Amino acid sequence: MRFLKKLLVAVVVLVAALYVAGASLPREHKASSRIQLTASRDSVWAVLRNFGDYPAWNSDFKSSVRGERREGHETWVQDVGGMTMTVELLEVRAPALLVSEIVTDEKSQWGGVWTYDLETSGAGTTVTITEEGWVKSPFFRLMMKMMGTHATMDGVLKHLGAKFGEQVTPEHVTTAS
Repeated sequence: MRFLKKLLVAVVVLVAALYVAGASLPREHKASSRIQLTASRDSVWAVLRNFGDYPAWNSDFKSSVRGERREGHETWVQDVGGMTMTVELLEVRAPALLVSEIVTDEKSQWGGVWTYDLETSGAGTTVTITEEGWVKSPFFRLMMKMMGTHATMDGVLKHLGAKFGEQVTPEHVTTAS
């Protein structure tokens, strides 16, 4: 019985320590990752702009289907890693800029805006994704910190590189609270 009490106390202390660690992290974050591709900007734009084809080149996407327009903006309902979310396209300037936001409500645990910036660079294209996000739960903030703030962007960029037959290593260019 004494062992169980000590174990229970240890678990409570561990959970409290994790909560305090997560609560000490900022709710908002900003991070950017970029890659260089040999493909033309128009080719890269065509792939990134076609949200319906994301599952064909990015195995993290199980589905991506057009949703109903929201305040005049195009939306996509996506199943990514077992989570369903709606993404609203806030700004589309072919072939250089795409700004999307996860549609959230008061119950949402996380959200944010992704800006895809495509620049012609030599014979290829520099692709930068900037995430300006937020995470409500201190536990999830700690998990994000442990996995890396850039992890999701890096995954998308690596899959994008593979789509063009290139193995890329994303460069982390910005991290700020």
